[in-house]
Amino acid sequence: MSAVQSLDHALVVADLQRQVAHWLAAARTFRDAEEFASLAAWKSVERDIGAPLRQQLHAIVEELIALGEASNALIAKARRDPSLLSQAASSVQRFRRRYVQVDTTLDFLGDAVNSRTNPTLCAALSTLDRLAVASMAPVLQRAGKPVPRALVYQDKGTGASILRAGIRLWVPGAIMPVAAIKIVRHNLYRPTSLFHETGHQVAHLTGWVPAMRDALARALADDAQLQAMWTPWASEIAADVHAFLLTGYASVAALYDVVGDSRTILQWPIGDPHPIGWLRTALGCAFSRLCFGANGPWVHLQRAMQAHHPVSNAEASVQPLLARSMAAMPRIAAACLSAPVPALKGRPMTDVLDPRRVSPEALAQLERSAGPALWTSAHWRNTDGIRIVALAGLREAEHPETAPAWIDRARAWLTHEVRVA
Repeated sequence: MSAVQSLDHALVVADLQRQVAHWLAAARTFRDAEEFASLAAWKSVERDIGAPLRQQLHAIVEELIALGEASNALIAKARRDPSLLSQAASSVQRFRRRYVQVDTTLDFLGDAVNSRTNPTLCAALSTLDRLAVASMAPVLQRAGKPVPRALVYQDKGTGASILRAGIRLWVPGAIMPVAAIKIVRHNLYRPTSLFHETGHQVAHLTGWVPAMRDALARALADDAQLQAMWTPWASEIAADVHAFLLTGYASVAALYDVVGDSRTILQWPIGDPHPIGWLRTALGCAFSRLCFGANGPWVHLQRAMQAHHPVSNAEASVQPLLARSMAAMPRIAAACLSAPVPALKGRPMTDVLDPRRVSPEALAQLERSAGPALWTSAHWRNTDGIRIVALAGLREAEHPETAPAWIDRARAWLTHEVRVA
């Protein structure tokens, strides 16, 4: 090796060593979970949620540090053996890329946990954690599937989302140990969207989406264009059905508040897995008519939507599809509610989640039988928490003049400790 080559080799080795020192020092800070979420926030997460999260994060971080230390060791060998220099440089690049993947993972989970630093918000999100699990348990237990734990967090935007338990994280080989569910501020105290997101988890574990797609295809077999339009929406429709079966009309009204933007409600973006907002709302109203009767607030909601957002406002190419979809809506709704669930031995989801339990009459009976204790009792919170969400959402939707009072009541119920009945 010439003197020039020797100098270049030494400079490259030193540069690689400097890079690894920087990224390794940063990686070691990840060993402290409080680097990305406060101690108070971690303590607020129940043990059966926080423990598996911390274990997964610990494993991810230790693997990252081990990768950095292996790169460092290889650089030391390359200092003595120039033939290893290229291998050492590649190792450093792998370490840098893995660092970014780990950082992305920790940042996401840290932000989710850290959204609980406010005591009031912490109380609400902890309640929603339990309701999320309760919403998945009946179907998954009947199907013989494990029920994931849930970590609900608040974030910006208008719509909720889920990072399903069992999904691969940004770091290769890392699996999400709990379901992380985003709920947005405007729906925090009317959280029917939570049950749409847990519906995605349930659908994934039970094989419901392909069956829903097949049911839609059969219902629309006489109209190839509608069939091609509706079947790609099966995943989001399944999640909407799940939310409806758990919270009834409250889920339909809450959904309309999200999709009712005049700029987008009649649009059909290419590749969007969600139904056109106008049709999605109409489908929810059709569920209500099928399950609860021809008269109810869902009739008024649909009429108001059609008056405010007439089909004529849609693009000319979409208008015929909207009109034909509306004509087919009763059979589309029936197909969605009766779609077989493979993990339930081909029985529909309604076999486990009976929509009659969240009809306006059933919720009124719950309200009468429990009385004021419905909003203060630990017993009612634990046994009928989801139906309480359904009741509050129904009352808010059907009586706009008293909606603020119902919103305040729901907020107090979600955030305050209750006495034991």
